[in-house]
Amino acid sequence: MGKNMLRTILFMLLVIKSLVAGDDLIVKISNGKVKGELMTTPNNKTFYAFRGIPYAKPPLGELRFQPPQKPDNWEGVLDSDAKDRMCIQLTSNLQPNESEDCLYIHVYTPQIPKEGRNVSLPVMYVIHGGGFETGSPSEIGPQYLMDYDMVIVYVGYRLCFLGFLSTEDLNCPGNNGLKDQQLGLKWVQRNIQSFGGDPKRVTIYGESAGAASVSFHLLAPNSKNLFIGAIQDSGSSLANWAIQTKPTKIAYDFANRINSTINENNTSTLELLKFFRTLDVQQIKKTSVELFKEGFIESYNKLILGFGFSGAVEPEHDNAFLAKSPYQSFLSGDFYKVPTLIGVNSEESLFLAVDPNLEKRMMYFDNNTEWYLSRNIDVGNLTTRKLVGKKIRDIYDPSAPLHQNEALSIKYFSDTSFIRPTLKQAQLQSYHTDVYFYELAYYGDIAIAPIPDVPGAGKVSHAQDLMYLFARFGVTNVTSEGDKTTMKRMLTMWTNFVKYQNPTPKPLQLLQNTTWSKIESLGMMPYLLINDTLKVEHNYKKKMMDEYQQIFDYYAQPPLTTY
Repeated sequence: MGKNMLRTILFMLLVIKSLVAGDDLIVKISNGKVKGELMTTPNNKTFYAFRGIPYAKPPLGELRFQPPQKPDNWEGVLDSDAKDRMCIQLTSNLQPNESEDCLYIHVYTPQIPKEGRNVSLPVMYVIHGGGFETGSPSEIGPQYLMDYDMVIVYVGYRLCFLGFLSTEDLNCPGNNGLKDQQLGLKWVQRNIQSFGGDPKRVTIYGESAGAASVSFHLLAPNSKNLFIGAIQDSGSSLANWAIQTKPTKIAYDFANRINSTINENNTSTLELLKFFRTLDVQQIKKTSVELFKEGFIESYNKLILGFGFSGAVEPEHDNAFLAKSPYQSFLSGDFYKVPTLIGVNSEESLFLAVDPNLEKRMMYFDNNTEWYLSRNIDVGNLTTRKLVGKKIRDIYDPSAPLHQNEALSIKYFSDTSFIRPTLKQAQLQSYHTDVYFYELAYYGDIAIAPIPDVPGAGKVSHAQDLMYLFARFGVTNVTSEGDKTTMKRMLTMWTNFVKYQNPTPKPLQLLQNTTWSKIESLGMMPYLLINDTLKVEHNYKKKMMDEYQQIFDYYAQPPLTTY
């Protein structure tokens, strides 16, 4: 065969391939046609990406502080300009691609259904974290997950002031960011078949505030039947930071900082909303930062008191997302009972080791022991509150104040902010449905940021687990063999759960033939310890949990909201 003939054949093959790819990259959904793009995994597997699909009308003007509305239809083929759009963040300055118009969904799929080619893959619906204040779907790429034959969906949702303002009445009952996520789940039910996904096999996933969001969806009546499984990494609706305290007061304080004449006596909540709708985004960002500060370490105090903007218990009404307190609902079994994979990292609050004010702040707790109390433990008398606070502190060291021990200070915050509420949710759920609990203790080379070792504390800080499941900020270069093995193990177990609602449905050499046991008895509660090896252990943090439970049972006052 001559060279010219060979070139001609190769050229024709490329043309045919491009035409086929071009056809595959256009998908018709309920609102119109959308255009996708080709992407590849680190293992050179090709997949389709459809980013920036509107799942709701832009929440602007009169729709600001309203529940999301279904989007309008469009003509032609949508080639979105919102592929990297992020919702307004709790940061001082407006960042590139940051916008109030941010209710977009992103779909990644290995196959597109065509005539004569039926595709029906399990779906993983990803809710990003960031304390309900920051974050976006673009920060956690799907590249690793796309090697496992699933459809991955990411949802953008309103954050902080714009997503979680609540006036505790029907003018703005709150939870609009969570209602955004819920409308996204309904969008998946209507449209995911067009991308090769099975609407009957949707599992919702979240880390940190995303995990708390997943927990809220288990409690939300209107989210029922939109998914069949849940994954929660390092977060729960039972955490103090996940539920607002005094949201109406926050709303008036916010307004008063901008206009000092506004207060609860002269301005109704309806008038308050009208005022808030006149504010530009930069004013909202500026006031939010003045009230709540910005940055991960600045979230430290909020972990105890509650974030300024997060979930809220709404007044009873037909469209309420959350009308009952979380702890009481899990305690009574009043939640959507689906299999759940849930767990924590070995030292969630290890990031506090780089906080130069940790000892000083811990000393404040030691001198004012009432600060050790969670919101449910409200015993009124300050003397009694201080006494109960000391009981909680004594769980960690009955002989000395915690500020003298960095490791115990960090352990207290790890337990209080993440581990205790997450573990308690797992325990309460396990009475009613399959629950698989884990602790990630493997510390590798792909840590998000270098955090110094603290003798006596665990090594794996908050959000480190993301590095083994997602391409964080587009980074896909993993060189350590230990990291590669841990990544393959976690990806296999997490995607197994999406496919089968069981992380270890059959023995695998990669998983050391480990069977991850579900929780069947709290007396010998099993959990998977993920380290250099995989091992089923029992009774995670039992001493801490038992001692705290005794205090909680005696002093906690209903309604029981957090733990």
